[in-house]
Formats: sequence, structure tokens, C-alpha cells
Amino acid sequence: MHHAMALLVWTFLGVGCATESTNEITVPSENWSPEKRADVHAQLAAQYMGRDMLKVSQDELKKALSISPDHSRTNYVMAVLQTRMKDYDEADRYYKRALKSDPQNSEAAHDYGIFLCDRGKTGQAMHFFKQALDNPLYTGTMLTNLRAGECLITRGEDPAGAAGYFKAVLEVNPTIPLALYYMAEIKYDSRGFLSARGYIERFFSANAETPDSLLLASRIETGLKAHDVAKDYARRLKAKFPSSEQALQLRGL
Repeated sequence: MHHAMALLVWTFLGVGCATESTNEITVPSENWSPEKRADVHAQLAAQYMGRDMLKVSQDELKKALSISPDHSRTNYVMAVLQTRMKDYDEADRYYKRALKSDPQNSEAAHDYGIFLCDRGKTGQAMHFFKQALDNPLYTGTMLTNLRAGECLITRGEDPAGAAGYFKAVLEVNPTIPLALYYMAEIKYDSRGFLSARGYIERFFSANAETPDSLLLASRIETGLKAHDVAKDYARRLKAKFPSSEQALQLRGL
């Protein structure tokens, strides 16, 4: 849910129709086209949602839908709002409406992919991630690749496919910690210990140590028979995160 809201805020809150004197979004004029009026109500709704004013956000979206029922952006924001309100059937319906009206609404396709993955519908989720990625004008491809890979790996499906998405992320930015961690995990699981070491070391260069990463690093070094290094990672895990579940797994080392 939070992933979806993050992309929504990034998409809408940075691009308000500002007045000359303030940073507030202007009130829609009756002289504007229905599309433009609906768009401003949708932006207002996203702002209110970002402030946790969900009822006011819903009111703005209802106004937008009364002006333009098939407006893709409005249906998309309504889908995210319904997800926040835990009305998942309604959220699903609004995502479908948003994408039926505009299949090129890649932000909606991205967030619908996350929505479906959260509900265990991995195959459907991947369809919508790919729909977002297939749009040559879409600027969020790195984030979509990251979420697509994460969807596959956290559901325990197609690690090779997940690796393809993470590699696409790292081609754009080689220091994204989540992609580096998952690549280390994928390589470790396939007994590619040397490659896994490379990825986890890059992770530590890009990110603070975490319980998961220290545990994985210890296991990778054990796989490489570098037992002293493995024990050093284990000691760091138990010293920095003594009450973590990962530290408990290393009791006795």
C-alpha cells in the first residue's frame, strides 16, 4: 500500500496547477474543459490524501467523476484511496476503469501491479508491470523494475526472472541497495557464492548493515569456506542487533 501511495504522491504532488501567488492548486474554472477540471480535482484529492484527509479526498474525486466519469487519472487516484480505506474490491474496480480509459497510464499500471502482488496474484501483477514498462514515454521504469523483481522474489517465484528485473535496475543505478541485496540472495540460493559475495559487498558500500544482510553475508562466506570471515559477520550481527530474529538464528556459531 505504501509503495502505491509513494508513486502517487511523486506523480501528482509535484505537478500542481499553481497560482502566481501561492503554491496551492487553483480552483477549477467552469470555463475549462471537463478533462482539465477533473484533472485539478484529482490533484487536489491526491494532496488531501497525502495529508490523511481521506474524506475530503473522496469528495474531490466524486466531483471529478461527476464531471468526467472515464477520466483515467481520477479513477487511478480513487483506486489508491479505496486501497487506503481497505475497500479492495472497489480499488480493483477503479484500477480497471483507469486502465481501460488509458492503457498508457503507466503509474496506474505500476500501482495496480503492486496491488495485485500484495494479494498473491503474481501472474496478473506481472502483466501490469510489463504494461507500464512497455510505454516508451514512462519515466518510472527503474522503480517498476524494482517492484516487479521484488514481487517475484518475495512470492518465491521465478528467481531468474526476478534477477532480470534487478539487473535492469542496476544498469540504471548500480547502487540501489534493495536490488543489490536481492541479487546477492538469488546468487546465494543458486550456489553462486562468489557472485553473491560481490553483490553483498556492493550492498554494504551503498547501505548501512541490516540484520538480513549480515546474516546473508555470513552464509555466503560459509559457502565459500571463508569461515573466519563468516564468523566475523556473525559477531557483528549479534553485537549490533542482539535481539533480532536473524541473530537468534546464529546462536551457537
